[in-house]
Parts: sequence; structure tokens; C-alpha cells
Amino acid sequence: MYSNYKIEVHINFLLGKNYLNRINFLRKIIVSYKKISKNLDIFIHINKKLLNKYKIKDVNYILHNLSLEDPYLLSWKSRKLIYEQKDIYDVFIYSEDDILFTKNNFDYWINFKDICIKNNFNLGFIRVEKNNNKIYSIDVTTQLNKYLIINNNRFIVNDINPYCAFWIYDRQELNKFINSNIWNFNWRNEFSYGVREMSAIGWHGLKMTRYKDTLIPLAKSNKKKYIVNLDSLIYHLTGNYYSVHKLEGKKSRINNLVDENQLKYNNTYKNYYFFKLKFKNNYYIYLMSNFFKKIKKFLII
Repeated sequence: MYSNYKIEVHINFLLGKNYLNRINFLRKIIVSYKKISKNLDIFIHINKKLLNKYKIKDVNYILHNLSLEDPYLLSWKSRKLIYEQKDIYDVFIYSEDDILFTKNNFDYWINFKDICIKNNFNLGFIRVEKNNNKIYSIDVTTQLNKYLIINNNRFIVNDINPYCAFWIYDRQELNKFINSNIWNFNWRNEFSYGVREMSAIGWHGLKMTRYKDTLIPLAKSNKKKYIVNLDSLIYHLTGNYYSVHKLEGKKSRINNLVDENQLKYNNTYKNYYFFKLKFKNNYYIYLMSNFFKKIKKFLII
């Protein structure tokens, strides 16, 4: 289906005090990526030299000197190279160093991304951790309760928190992203994300203007209740959000993430809000142009 696609993966690997413990996670992540395609290249961005014995084979390591900068700015250093590669690859992935992305995740993205993009939505993923054989959502801990049907596919709307510490775009979307006001590290901090999180949210954060919202396709569980498509789950290997699981309890369990009493998504209102946000100061011009298109046939010129 995508054997001819050229895929690139950029991973941000900050060498801090405990980086040796994280290398095992990184190895597992690399093995998983290599199962997706033979036409896949991996670039790991580091802030300090890494001894050869810790390096992973067939991976490109790129060293960035951050001695005079905030170490968290490492998360932005890959963008220069991604920009240079924008016409070389077909699929672009950026990720933190503890996110397990699988072939099933990639197939899910291939299957649903176009229908979402065509309707100005982002296809979402849910970042999860496993604890005591139970799967917990760590970014969305409130039930999702709005649904939308597109081409006979039922989606739940994640308008709570679409963050999942990685992003994936095809070439067309990436080039639009590059030309947006979000691509470079020169934005005002109006999105409530930190430095690393702002890089890892990509172009689908709350209050951003590319997508109306983030959608996740629904499936039915054995108990005939709606759950998110399980191929949308990406695992956070560090597993350090256990306190969230204890605090939220059953509410953050993946089987309870979708509210059974869903409300139909108000697409008409969202279109209004989306275009208002997108055009901002030019919104009046947009409204007037749309108005004149509608009344043009009644005008005598």
C-alpha cells in the first residue's frame, strides 16, 4: 500500500543525567519503526557526544551544540534538516524519545488521514501507559462526548487535549506547515505549551488554525460500547505518569474514554469559529466576499 513511500523519522534525544536508562526505550522504538518500511530513515538529534557502544546501527546521529542555549531547544533543532528534506520524503515524523509508534499506528494513519484532511480535521492519536494490565490515557483524562460522522465513519472529537508528544504529516501537509506562522520558533506564547511541547504538538494544537479539531475513529468493544480505535494508541514507554492514573482512576482507563451519551458535533458553528480564527483581521473581508458571491446573480451590473 505504501511500499514506495519514503519515510523519515526525527527523534529528539536529550542526553541528561538518566539518558543511559532511556537508551533501551530508544532501541525498542527504532526496531518498531524499521518494521514499517524498508524506505525509512531515522535521524536522532542529540546535545552531547554519544559513545559508539551506545549508538544504534543504521541510524543517523546529529549533534547540536547547546552549551549556550536552553537544552530544551533541542526539540526545535530538527526543523532545519526537515525543511531541507521537504521534497525528498513522502512522510515526516517527529517524536520525543519515549514514544512507541508501530506499523499498526502507521496503517491507521494511512487509512484515515485523507478523509480527515479533506474536511479540515486532524487525525488524532492517544498517548497511553500500561499499568497492572490496564491501559490509561495520560493526556486525555476527561470523557470525550462529541461525535461526527464522515463517509459512514463515526469519529469522536478530541477537543480536550490533542497532544501526544509526536506528529506525522504527509509531504503536502508538511509544506503547508512550513509556510505557517507556527513552524519557526518565533511565535508568541499564546498556545499554553512549553518549549518542548510546542515542538511536539506540531500543527494540531488547541487554538491553532490549520484544523477545526482532532478526530479519532470509533470502534465497538466486546461489550458493544464505543471505544477509540485501538490502533490510535501510542505507548509512552517511560511510564512516569502513574500519579495521574491514581488521581483520575477509572476515568482515564482507555475503555472509559468515550462517553456513551455523545452529542452530535456542531459542525456549522465550528466552521464559523474555524474561519473566524483562521482569517482573524481578514474575516470581515471573507464574510463580504462570501456574501457577494451569494447575491451576485441578483445584481444588475
